[in-house]
Amino acid sequence: MRAILLALAVAALPAAAYAHHGWASYDTAKQTKLTAKIDKVAFTNPHGEIWMTVEGQQLYVLLSPPGRMVDRGLNAKDLTVGKTVTVEAQPSTVNANEWKAINITVDGKVYNLMR
Repeated sequence: MRAILLALAVAALPAAAYAHHGWASYDTAKQTKLTAKIDKVAFTNPHGEIWMTVEGQQLYVLLSPPGRMVDRGLNAKDLTVGKTVTVEAQPSTVNANEWKAINITVDGKVYNLMR
């Protein structure tokens, strides 16, 4: 019985990994600074998110988990719709309008979002 349960657990690992994307699907060679107003914001787990329109295209930007952002001084009240921010981000190699933020500049202060 243990062998069957172990086999099922091992078989489920790829599905669990796929369910939450890994950072390997972002192109580090194309890291870019994007500046725009926030269209929408979600300060929620597993990671914060903002949407911003750059050159007529709405982009979805993944931030860090809220706990990490708060630990680094960036609070939910700092990210509001209409506020202009700059994110240094890497584009997804899978989803054309998705980006992973490395850092974000809010009100002139830079917050490092990665470890």
